[in-house]
Order: sequence, then C-alpha cells, then structure tokens
Amino acid sequence: MSIKTDLIIYNLSEIVSLPQVVRGFAKEKDLGIIYDGFIAIKDGKIFYVGERKDLYKFDASLKIDAENSIVIPGLIDPHTHLIYAGAREDEYEMILSGAEYDEILSRGGGIIRTMRETSKTSLDMLVKETVKRIYEFVKSGVTTIEIKTGYGIDIDSELKLVRALEMVRRDVEIDVIPTLLAHVIPPGFERKEFIDRFVSTLIPEAVKKDFLFIDVFCDSGAFNVDESRKILSNGVSAGLKARIHADELAYIKCSDLGLEIGSVSIDHLNNTPREVLEKIAKSDIVAILSPTTSIYIAKKMPDVYTLLRNNGIIALTTDHSPALMNLDMIETMNLASIYFSIPPANIIAATTVNAAYSLRAEKIGSIKEGFQADLVILNVKSYRYIGYLRKRDLIKYVIKRGRILYRSSNQKL
Repeated sequence: MSIKTDLIIYNLSEIVSLPQVVRGFAKEKDLGIIYDGFIAIKDGKIFYVGERKDLYKFDASLKIDAENSIVIPGLIDPHTHLIYAGAREDEYEMILSGAEYDEILSRGGGIIRTMRETSKTSLDMLVKETVKRIYEFVKSGVTTIEIKTGYGIDIDSELKLVRALEMVRRDVEIDVIPTLLAHVIPPGFERKEFIDRFVSTLIPEAVKKDFLFIDVFCDSGAFNVDESRKILSNGVSAGLKARIHADELAYIKCSDLGLEIGSVSIDHLNNTPREVLEKIAKSDIVAILSPTTSIYIAKKMPDVYTLLRNNGIIALTTDHSPALMNLDMIETMNLASIYFSIPPANIIAATTVNAAYSLRAEKIGSIKEGFQADLVILNVKSYRYIGYLRKRDLIKYVIKRGRILYRSSNQKL
C-alpha cells in the first residue's frame, strides 16, 4: 500500500540537498547531491528524499514531473532594505556617471532623501508596496527574506517602520526576518541625542515586536565605530543578535568591531584589509556579499578569494534598496559568478544553507526530511549550469511549505 503525501516532485536529475553549512571552496560532496531522485512533501514539510527506485512506495494528490531538472533549497536573501517609499533613479544615473555615493549622501540625497519620502508615506501604503516587492522576489526563487528598518526621518517614523514590518510578516506567504537598523543620523538630530533615543525607544519596541536582529551602517558618512558599538551592545543586551554593515565605502575598522562583538554577520567588506578578512574567515561569522552593490555603489570588489581560501562562510544578497533596486536573486547569483568568480557550488550554498545560517533560521536552507518544503526547481540538468547558463526562464517552480507560489508560464500541472 502506497504512503500518502501531498506533493511528489520526481524525475529530478539532481537534488542539491546541502545538508550543512559550507565553508571555503565547496566540494561536490558538500552539496549532498542525490541523482535521479524524488521528493515527497506532506503538511508543508519534506517527508522523504530518495532515489527513483523508491518512488513506487509513495503517492500524492499532486505530482510535478521535473523533466530532468534540478531542485535546490528555496533561495534566501539575508540583507535587504525593502521597506521604503520613493525612488532615486536620478542619483543612480549620477553614480553611473562618476559621482561618489558618500558625496550624494553629504548633500542630503541618498538615504536622507528616502527617509523624507518614507516618513510622509502612510503605514498602509508602505505595507502594500513592500508586499508587492516581496512577490517580485518570489519570482526569482526567494522563499525567505530579511528586511531592515532604517528609513525613518525621526524616532516616530522608525516606530512606524517597525509596525509596518510586523504587518508585512502577516501579509505574505514567505518568511520575513526583521532587523532593526541604525542607518544614518537623520537631519535635525545631534548624534548623541539620536543614538540615545534609538537605544531607549527603538530597541525595546523591536524586542516587543519579535525582531531578531540589530544592525548598524558603520562607515564613512554614517555611524563611527564607537557609536556603532554602543548601539549594537545595547541591542545585544536586550536580546537581539548583532549584524553590521562594514567597510562598504571605506575601512574605518567597522569589520574589526564586528569581530569584537561576535556579530552574526559582517556585510559588504569591499574595503576590508586581508588580515581582517582572514580573521573573519576563521570565525563562525558569515560574510554577506553583494555583487550589485560592489559594482554600482562601492565600485570595488571584496576579496572573495581570501575569504574562501581561509574556509570562510559566505552568503550572497541583492542588498535591495532605493539606491539599487535589484529584485532578482538569480541575477545576483549570475553576477557573483561573473564578477566575484565564485564557483557554482558556492553560489548555491551562499544563497541557501549559508544564508539561513546567517539568519539563525532553523529548518530551512537544506533539503532534509523534517525541514520546511521550501524548494526551487531550475530549468537546468546540473548545478554546474548556475552562473554559466543565463536565461529568463531559469526557474520552473517556486515552492514554499509545500505550496506552489510561482511557476513559469510554460509549466503545467
């Protein structure tokens, strides 16, 4: 008698299961590949993963013939600034024409401009626009996404963003991981005044709303190391885990601070010295890298080779923001191959199991029995095509907790 399940995906050339965090240059064995296999899903979880020879033991009300394609865990974006209003397309054009990002910021543009636009936008509209962006991400295979606050022009506006993120989490079908971000000092505030109020007001509210992380934009033109230390240490004392933007625009020892406080992740690292990168790589801190940000804003590539050579844990992000409206995780993976020279096995790990680890998210990021059935079926026959074959219809299906959230127009059930 057949074992009844909800969904069976079969005729899979490769199941890239990624059973554990990948450090350094990935070997094929790190991918945990099952060839010519199938997956059975029940109650939103992976019930069974095995080879074709055992398929006859199972039945399901819904079946997907993968047609000799591969399946990987659902993609995870671990660093986004997705909740905001307005756009900065003119500034993007300026950057492409040679303007420096910190120069635009010093003139009241950049983040400050978005703060003004966001703060005058209603709560409901912020939620609506964020939900729309999330579903654009779903089309590129994303099943879990981190979203930061940080675009409030004052403390009340930041509180509105905390509430908006709480509402967004209820309104979407994918997992949203919220982070409280100290972005820049808003206009009209003394630095100490804003930091004190951030610590006394925003951190307790974020904890109350079940935020998991606290983050600081530590860089030239943003928060310095001492200010960042105060914000992060208070957040950690309140029960939040630390993340840090570091060395994107300049090296002012922000990555050293990330090491000092034991940050869960250190993000960007475009200007980080080799000796600091080696320390990060030898720790359990995740280096979160963004190829799009490196190309268009930082205009400098992080030393990815040093991180991988020293067995570092790397993850990849779109770093979506109004400065760089990248809504496509597949494009990010492709750019990581072309620009960062990251091998395909590492690209997949960096957008699945390693990204999940950076968010301390259990039961996602791997294809294992008992884990959430978060999956992406890709229209290729081997994982080695990632970054090699670039085409619009790379994704066949996006599945979250066993439900099909997206399928390409030429896929029929």
